[in-house]
Amino acid sequence: MKLIKYLDDHLEEHLLIVIMSLMCILIFMQVLFRYFANLPLAWTEEVARYLFVWLIYIGSSLAVKNRRHIKVDAVMLLFGPKMKKVLLIVSNVLFLIFAAIVTYYGSGIIYKLAVVRPQVSPSVEIPMYIPYLAVPVGFSMIFIRLIQDTVKRLTESKV
Repeated sequence: MKLIKYLDDHLEEHLLIVIMSLMCILIFMQVLFRYFANLPLAWTEEVARYLFVWLIYIGSSLAVKNRRHIKVDAVMLLFGPKMKKVLLIVSNVLFLIFAAIVTYYGSGIIYKLAVVRPQVSPSVEIPMYIPYLAVPVGFSMIFIRLIQDTVKRLTESKV
């Protein structure tokens, strides 16, 4: 139970640290090899690009978890606390619907890339469904965080 609580509290942070570290190492390798050995490593650039995509989607989940995603605060100044709470819950529900749609259609694309028409990346030759998997995985994580946030908003007394 402690492990589940720990993962709930810190999963995104740890994944982002690992991904960002790998990206920095790969880009640093690319610079060193290009500058000192005059030997550009195409695979490092490609892998760093795919890691960056994963970083964005997992980071979006962390933003939702910390209530730091993009929203228009100016509109909230026009309403009282109860109406603010209602608007925040409605926006969460709309975002939940969007996340569910993206997860559903993203999963369909993954199925096509993995089973129907498999493709591999140009340099590293990994299956292309792995980079594309960032979209449904990221939006699934966003979906879970939105459910958690909506429950918190419904149960807390202040906005």
